[in-house]
Amino acid sequence: MQADDNMSGETHDWFRLPVTVIDPIVVNRIEAVDRCPQCESLLKLSVPEVPDQICRSCGYVIGTEAAVGSIEEIAEEEGTDTDQSWSEFCSITNSTEKQVAAAFEQIESVSEDLYLTSGLREQAANIYGEASRENLTDGRPTTLVVGAAICIGTREVEQPRPTERVASELNIDSDRLKQMIRQFQAELTRGYVELSPAAYVDYLCQEEDLSAQLQSQAEQLIDTVAESEEFSYTAVHPVGIAGAAIYISSGDLTQRRISTLTGVSQETIRQRVSDFRGAMDS
Repeated sequence: MQADDNMSGETHDWFRLPVTVIDPIVVNRIEAVDRCPQCESLLKLSVPEVPDQICRSCGYVIGTEAAVGSIEEIAEEEGTDTDQSWSEFCSITNSTEKQVAAAFEQIESVSEDLYLTSGLREQAANIYGEASRENLTDGRPTTLVVGAAICIGTREVEQPRPTERVASELNIDSDRLKQMIRQFQAELTRGYVELSPAAYVDYLCQEEDLSAQLQSQAEQLIDTVAESEEFSYTAVHPVGIAGAAIYISSGDLTQRRISTLTGVSQETIRQRVSDFRGAMDS
């Protein structure tokens, strides 16, 4: 169910599933069949739990009588919309499959606003898949599980998304999301990934369409004060430090706007700006 990396809102490719997620879920339940009509791979497989055939090489949902050609060509011939969810394209045959489809769709639904590349979406899907295999998704709101998967997944590849922003995009309570993250880190034996505030700068600059030069200045500013007494990354929210660094580097963004971008309070941003200035003066 991978999508185009273009974050401009153009057409998404909804008909590809994350192969690395599908394979572990269906292991030992695979029946080898013929060549994939999309990429001509010999790794096509059929899974009882999934209504259509899936190519292990490209992730294409083949179908029992799939037409050969691009997604766009097939959609045009069949009169369907390429911007179509997996659950709409396939028949949902059981509750587990419906839950997985809903989770993947929720990841897709926030991918543009959170600037989630295909790699980041697949990372989140992998974590959701692991939680599903361990029966940790049962009885828990899918949106909360998806939010935790996004937060944990992006941290693990050092491209973190602020928890408050993820909660806002998924319309869930940030405190409940933080609790779910802690539970998953324990239950999935995924330890907390401590990152420098500089790791958050890239996403925040994308969100505000800021230049690469300003991003570099903010990251250098963080590195400059990293060892100062005013900052302890374990004691203050790293995204607040990243936001303050962007505020100082930009010269024209308001603290209110930085607060909105980071999801932390204006008071926190104001304090982190003060900390920066104290560190630079010393």
